[in-house]
Amino acid sequence: MKLGFKTVKPSNEPLQKEEHKKSISPQKEARKFHEHQVRTDCEYCKKYLSDVEYYRHENKFVEVRWLCMKCADEFRILDDCRQTNQSVDARSGRFIRQYGATKKFR
Repeated sequence: MKLGFKTVKPSNEPLQKEEHKKSISPQKEARKFHEHQVRTDCEYCKKYLSDVEYYRHENKFVEVRWLCMKCADEFRILDDCRQTNQSVDARSGRFIRQYGATKKFR
């Protein structure tokens, strides 16, 4: 039985490059979640709420996209940026924003 270190010879195989992640369009990113399930976790405040929606916004203070209504109002993200209508409140018409006008989905 041999104990100790084993020498490793360098191989002539080229080093494999890390595969780049394919960029996903925002539509596919939003569709990826709400087709299979109703998303209930706000990515900013980390709470599980019933009024979480996907916002495609340009606000530099918030980098996350899935926000509850309270966080979207707090950071003054317009409801025109909302891409989903997946929460129970939004489907039933009880989704009313405090900041700006509420977007109408058909």
